[in-house]
Amino acid sequence: MKPDDTIARQKKVKRLLSLLLFVAATIFSIWFIEFDIAEFMGGIPLFLNFLFVDFMPPNVNDLAKYVRPVLDTLAFGVVATVISSVIALVIAFLMAHNTAPHPAVRVALRSVVSFVRNVPFLVWASILVVLFGVGTMPGIFALILLGIGFLARLYAESIEEIDKHAVEAVEATGATYLPKLKQAIIPQFMPGYISWTLFMFEITIRASAILGLVGAGGIGSQIKLTMDLFQYSKTATVVTIMILMILGVEYVTQRIRERLL
Repeated sequence: MKPDDTIARQKKVKRLLSLLLFVAATIFSIWFIEFDIAEFMGGIPLFLNFLFVDFMPPNVNDLAKYVRPVLDTLAFGVVATVISSVIALVIAFLMAHNTAPHPAVRVALRSVVSFVRNVPFLVWASILVVLFGVGTMPGIFALILLGIGFLARLYAESIEEIDKHAVEAVEATGATYLPKLKQAIIPQFMPGYISWTLFMFEITIRASAILGLVGAGGIGSQIKLTMDLFQYSKTATVVTIMILMILGVEYVTQRIRERLL
């Protein structure tokens, strides 16, 4: 048997084993969670009836009262993005391989950032609501933690991917740590910093829109309120406003990205 035939046969066996493993995992998962396909299929008409009878169309009689929650949500996003980007920037320089002052600092910060990032932001929001009470502060703190965990890692990876030749050229002139950052690293890092920060702003707006579900303010509080009162047509209005707001933010950030990068 030719070597090429042997390799092709091994690939086929691997693909077959992967497929069998996937099928087995799917069957086990269906059995384990006691998934009832008949109940699932029977629930689709109920869902469609709720969607097109109780939920739609949106009730647009009280649009004015949603202006303040929308502004609160946008303000949450701006404040949280600015604060988290500044903090994450400092952390990133301290934990990137080519800018960390000491390996121990890098390892410690990476551990902290990993912990913050792996706790869902709604869990942070719930904990902070317990600590600070219902209001804006728990929401802003939760969004800041979300931003720090997300941006610090991405900033650090962007710093580690910069051109090493420029850094070596600056180091060859005898430059110390701060001049090296200023002249070789930061100029290369700025496009990534702007791009990721704008992307984080989009994520923050999406996240802040649902913070009200845990009592942390914003437009999401209107979703919880209208659903608790069974005013589903008003819930549809709030959801529509959220979608339009998020699409608007994405459009604006994209235009900014095109102009600056």
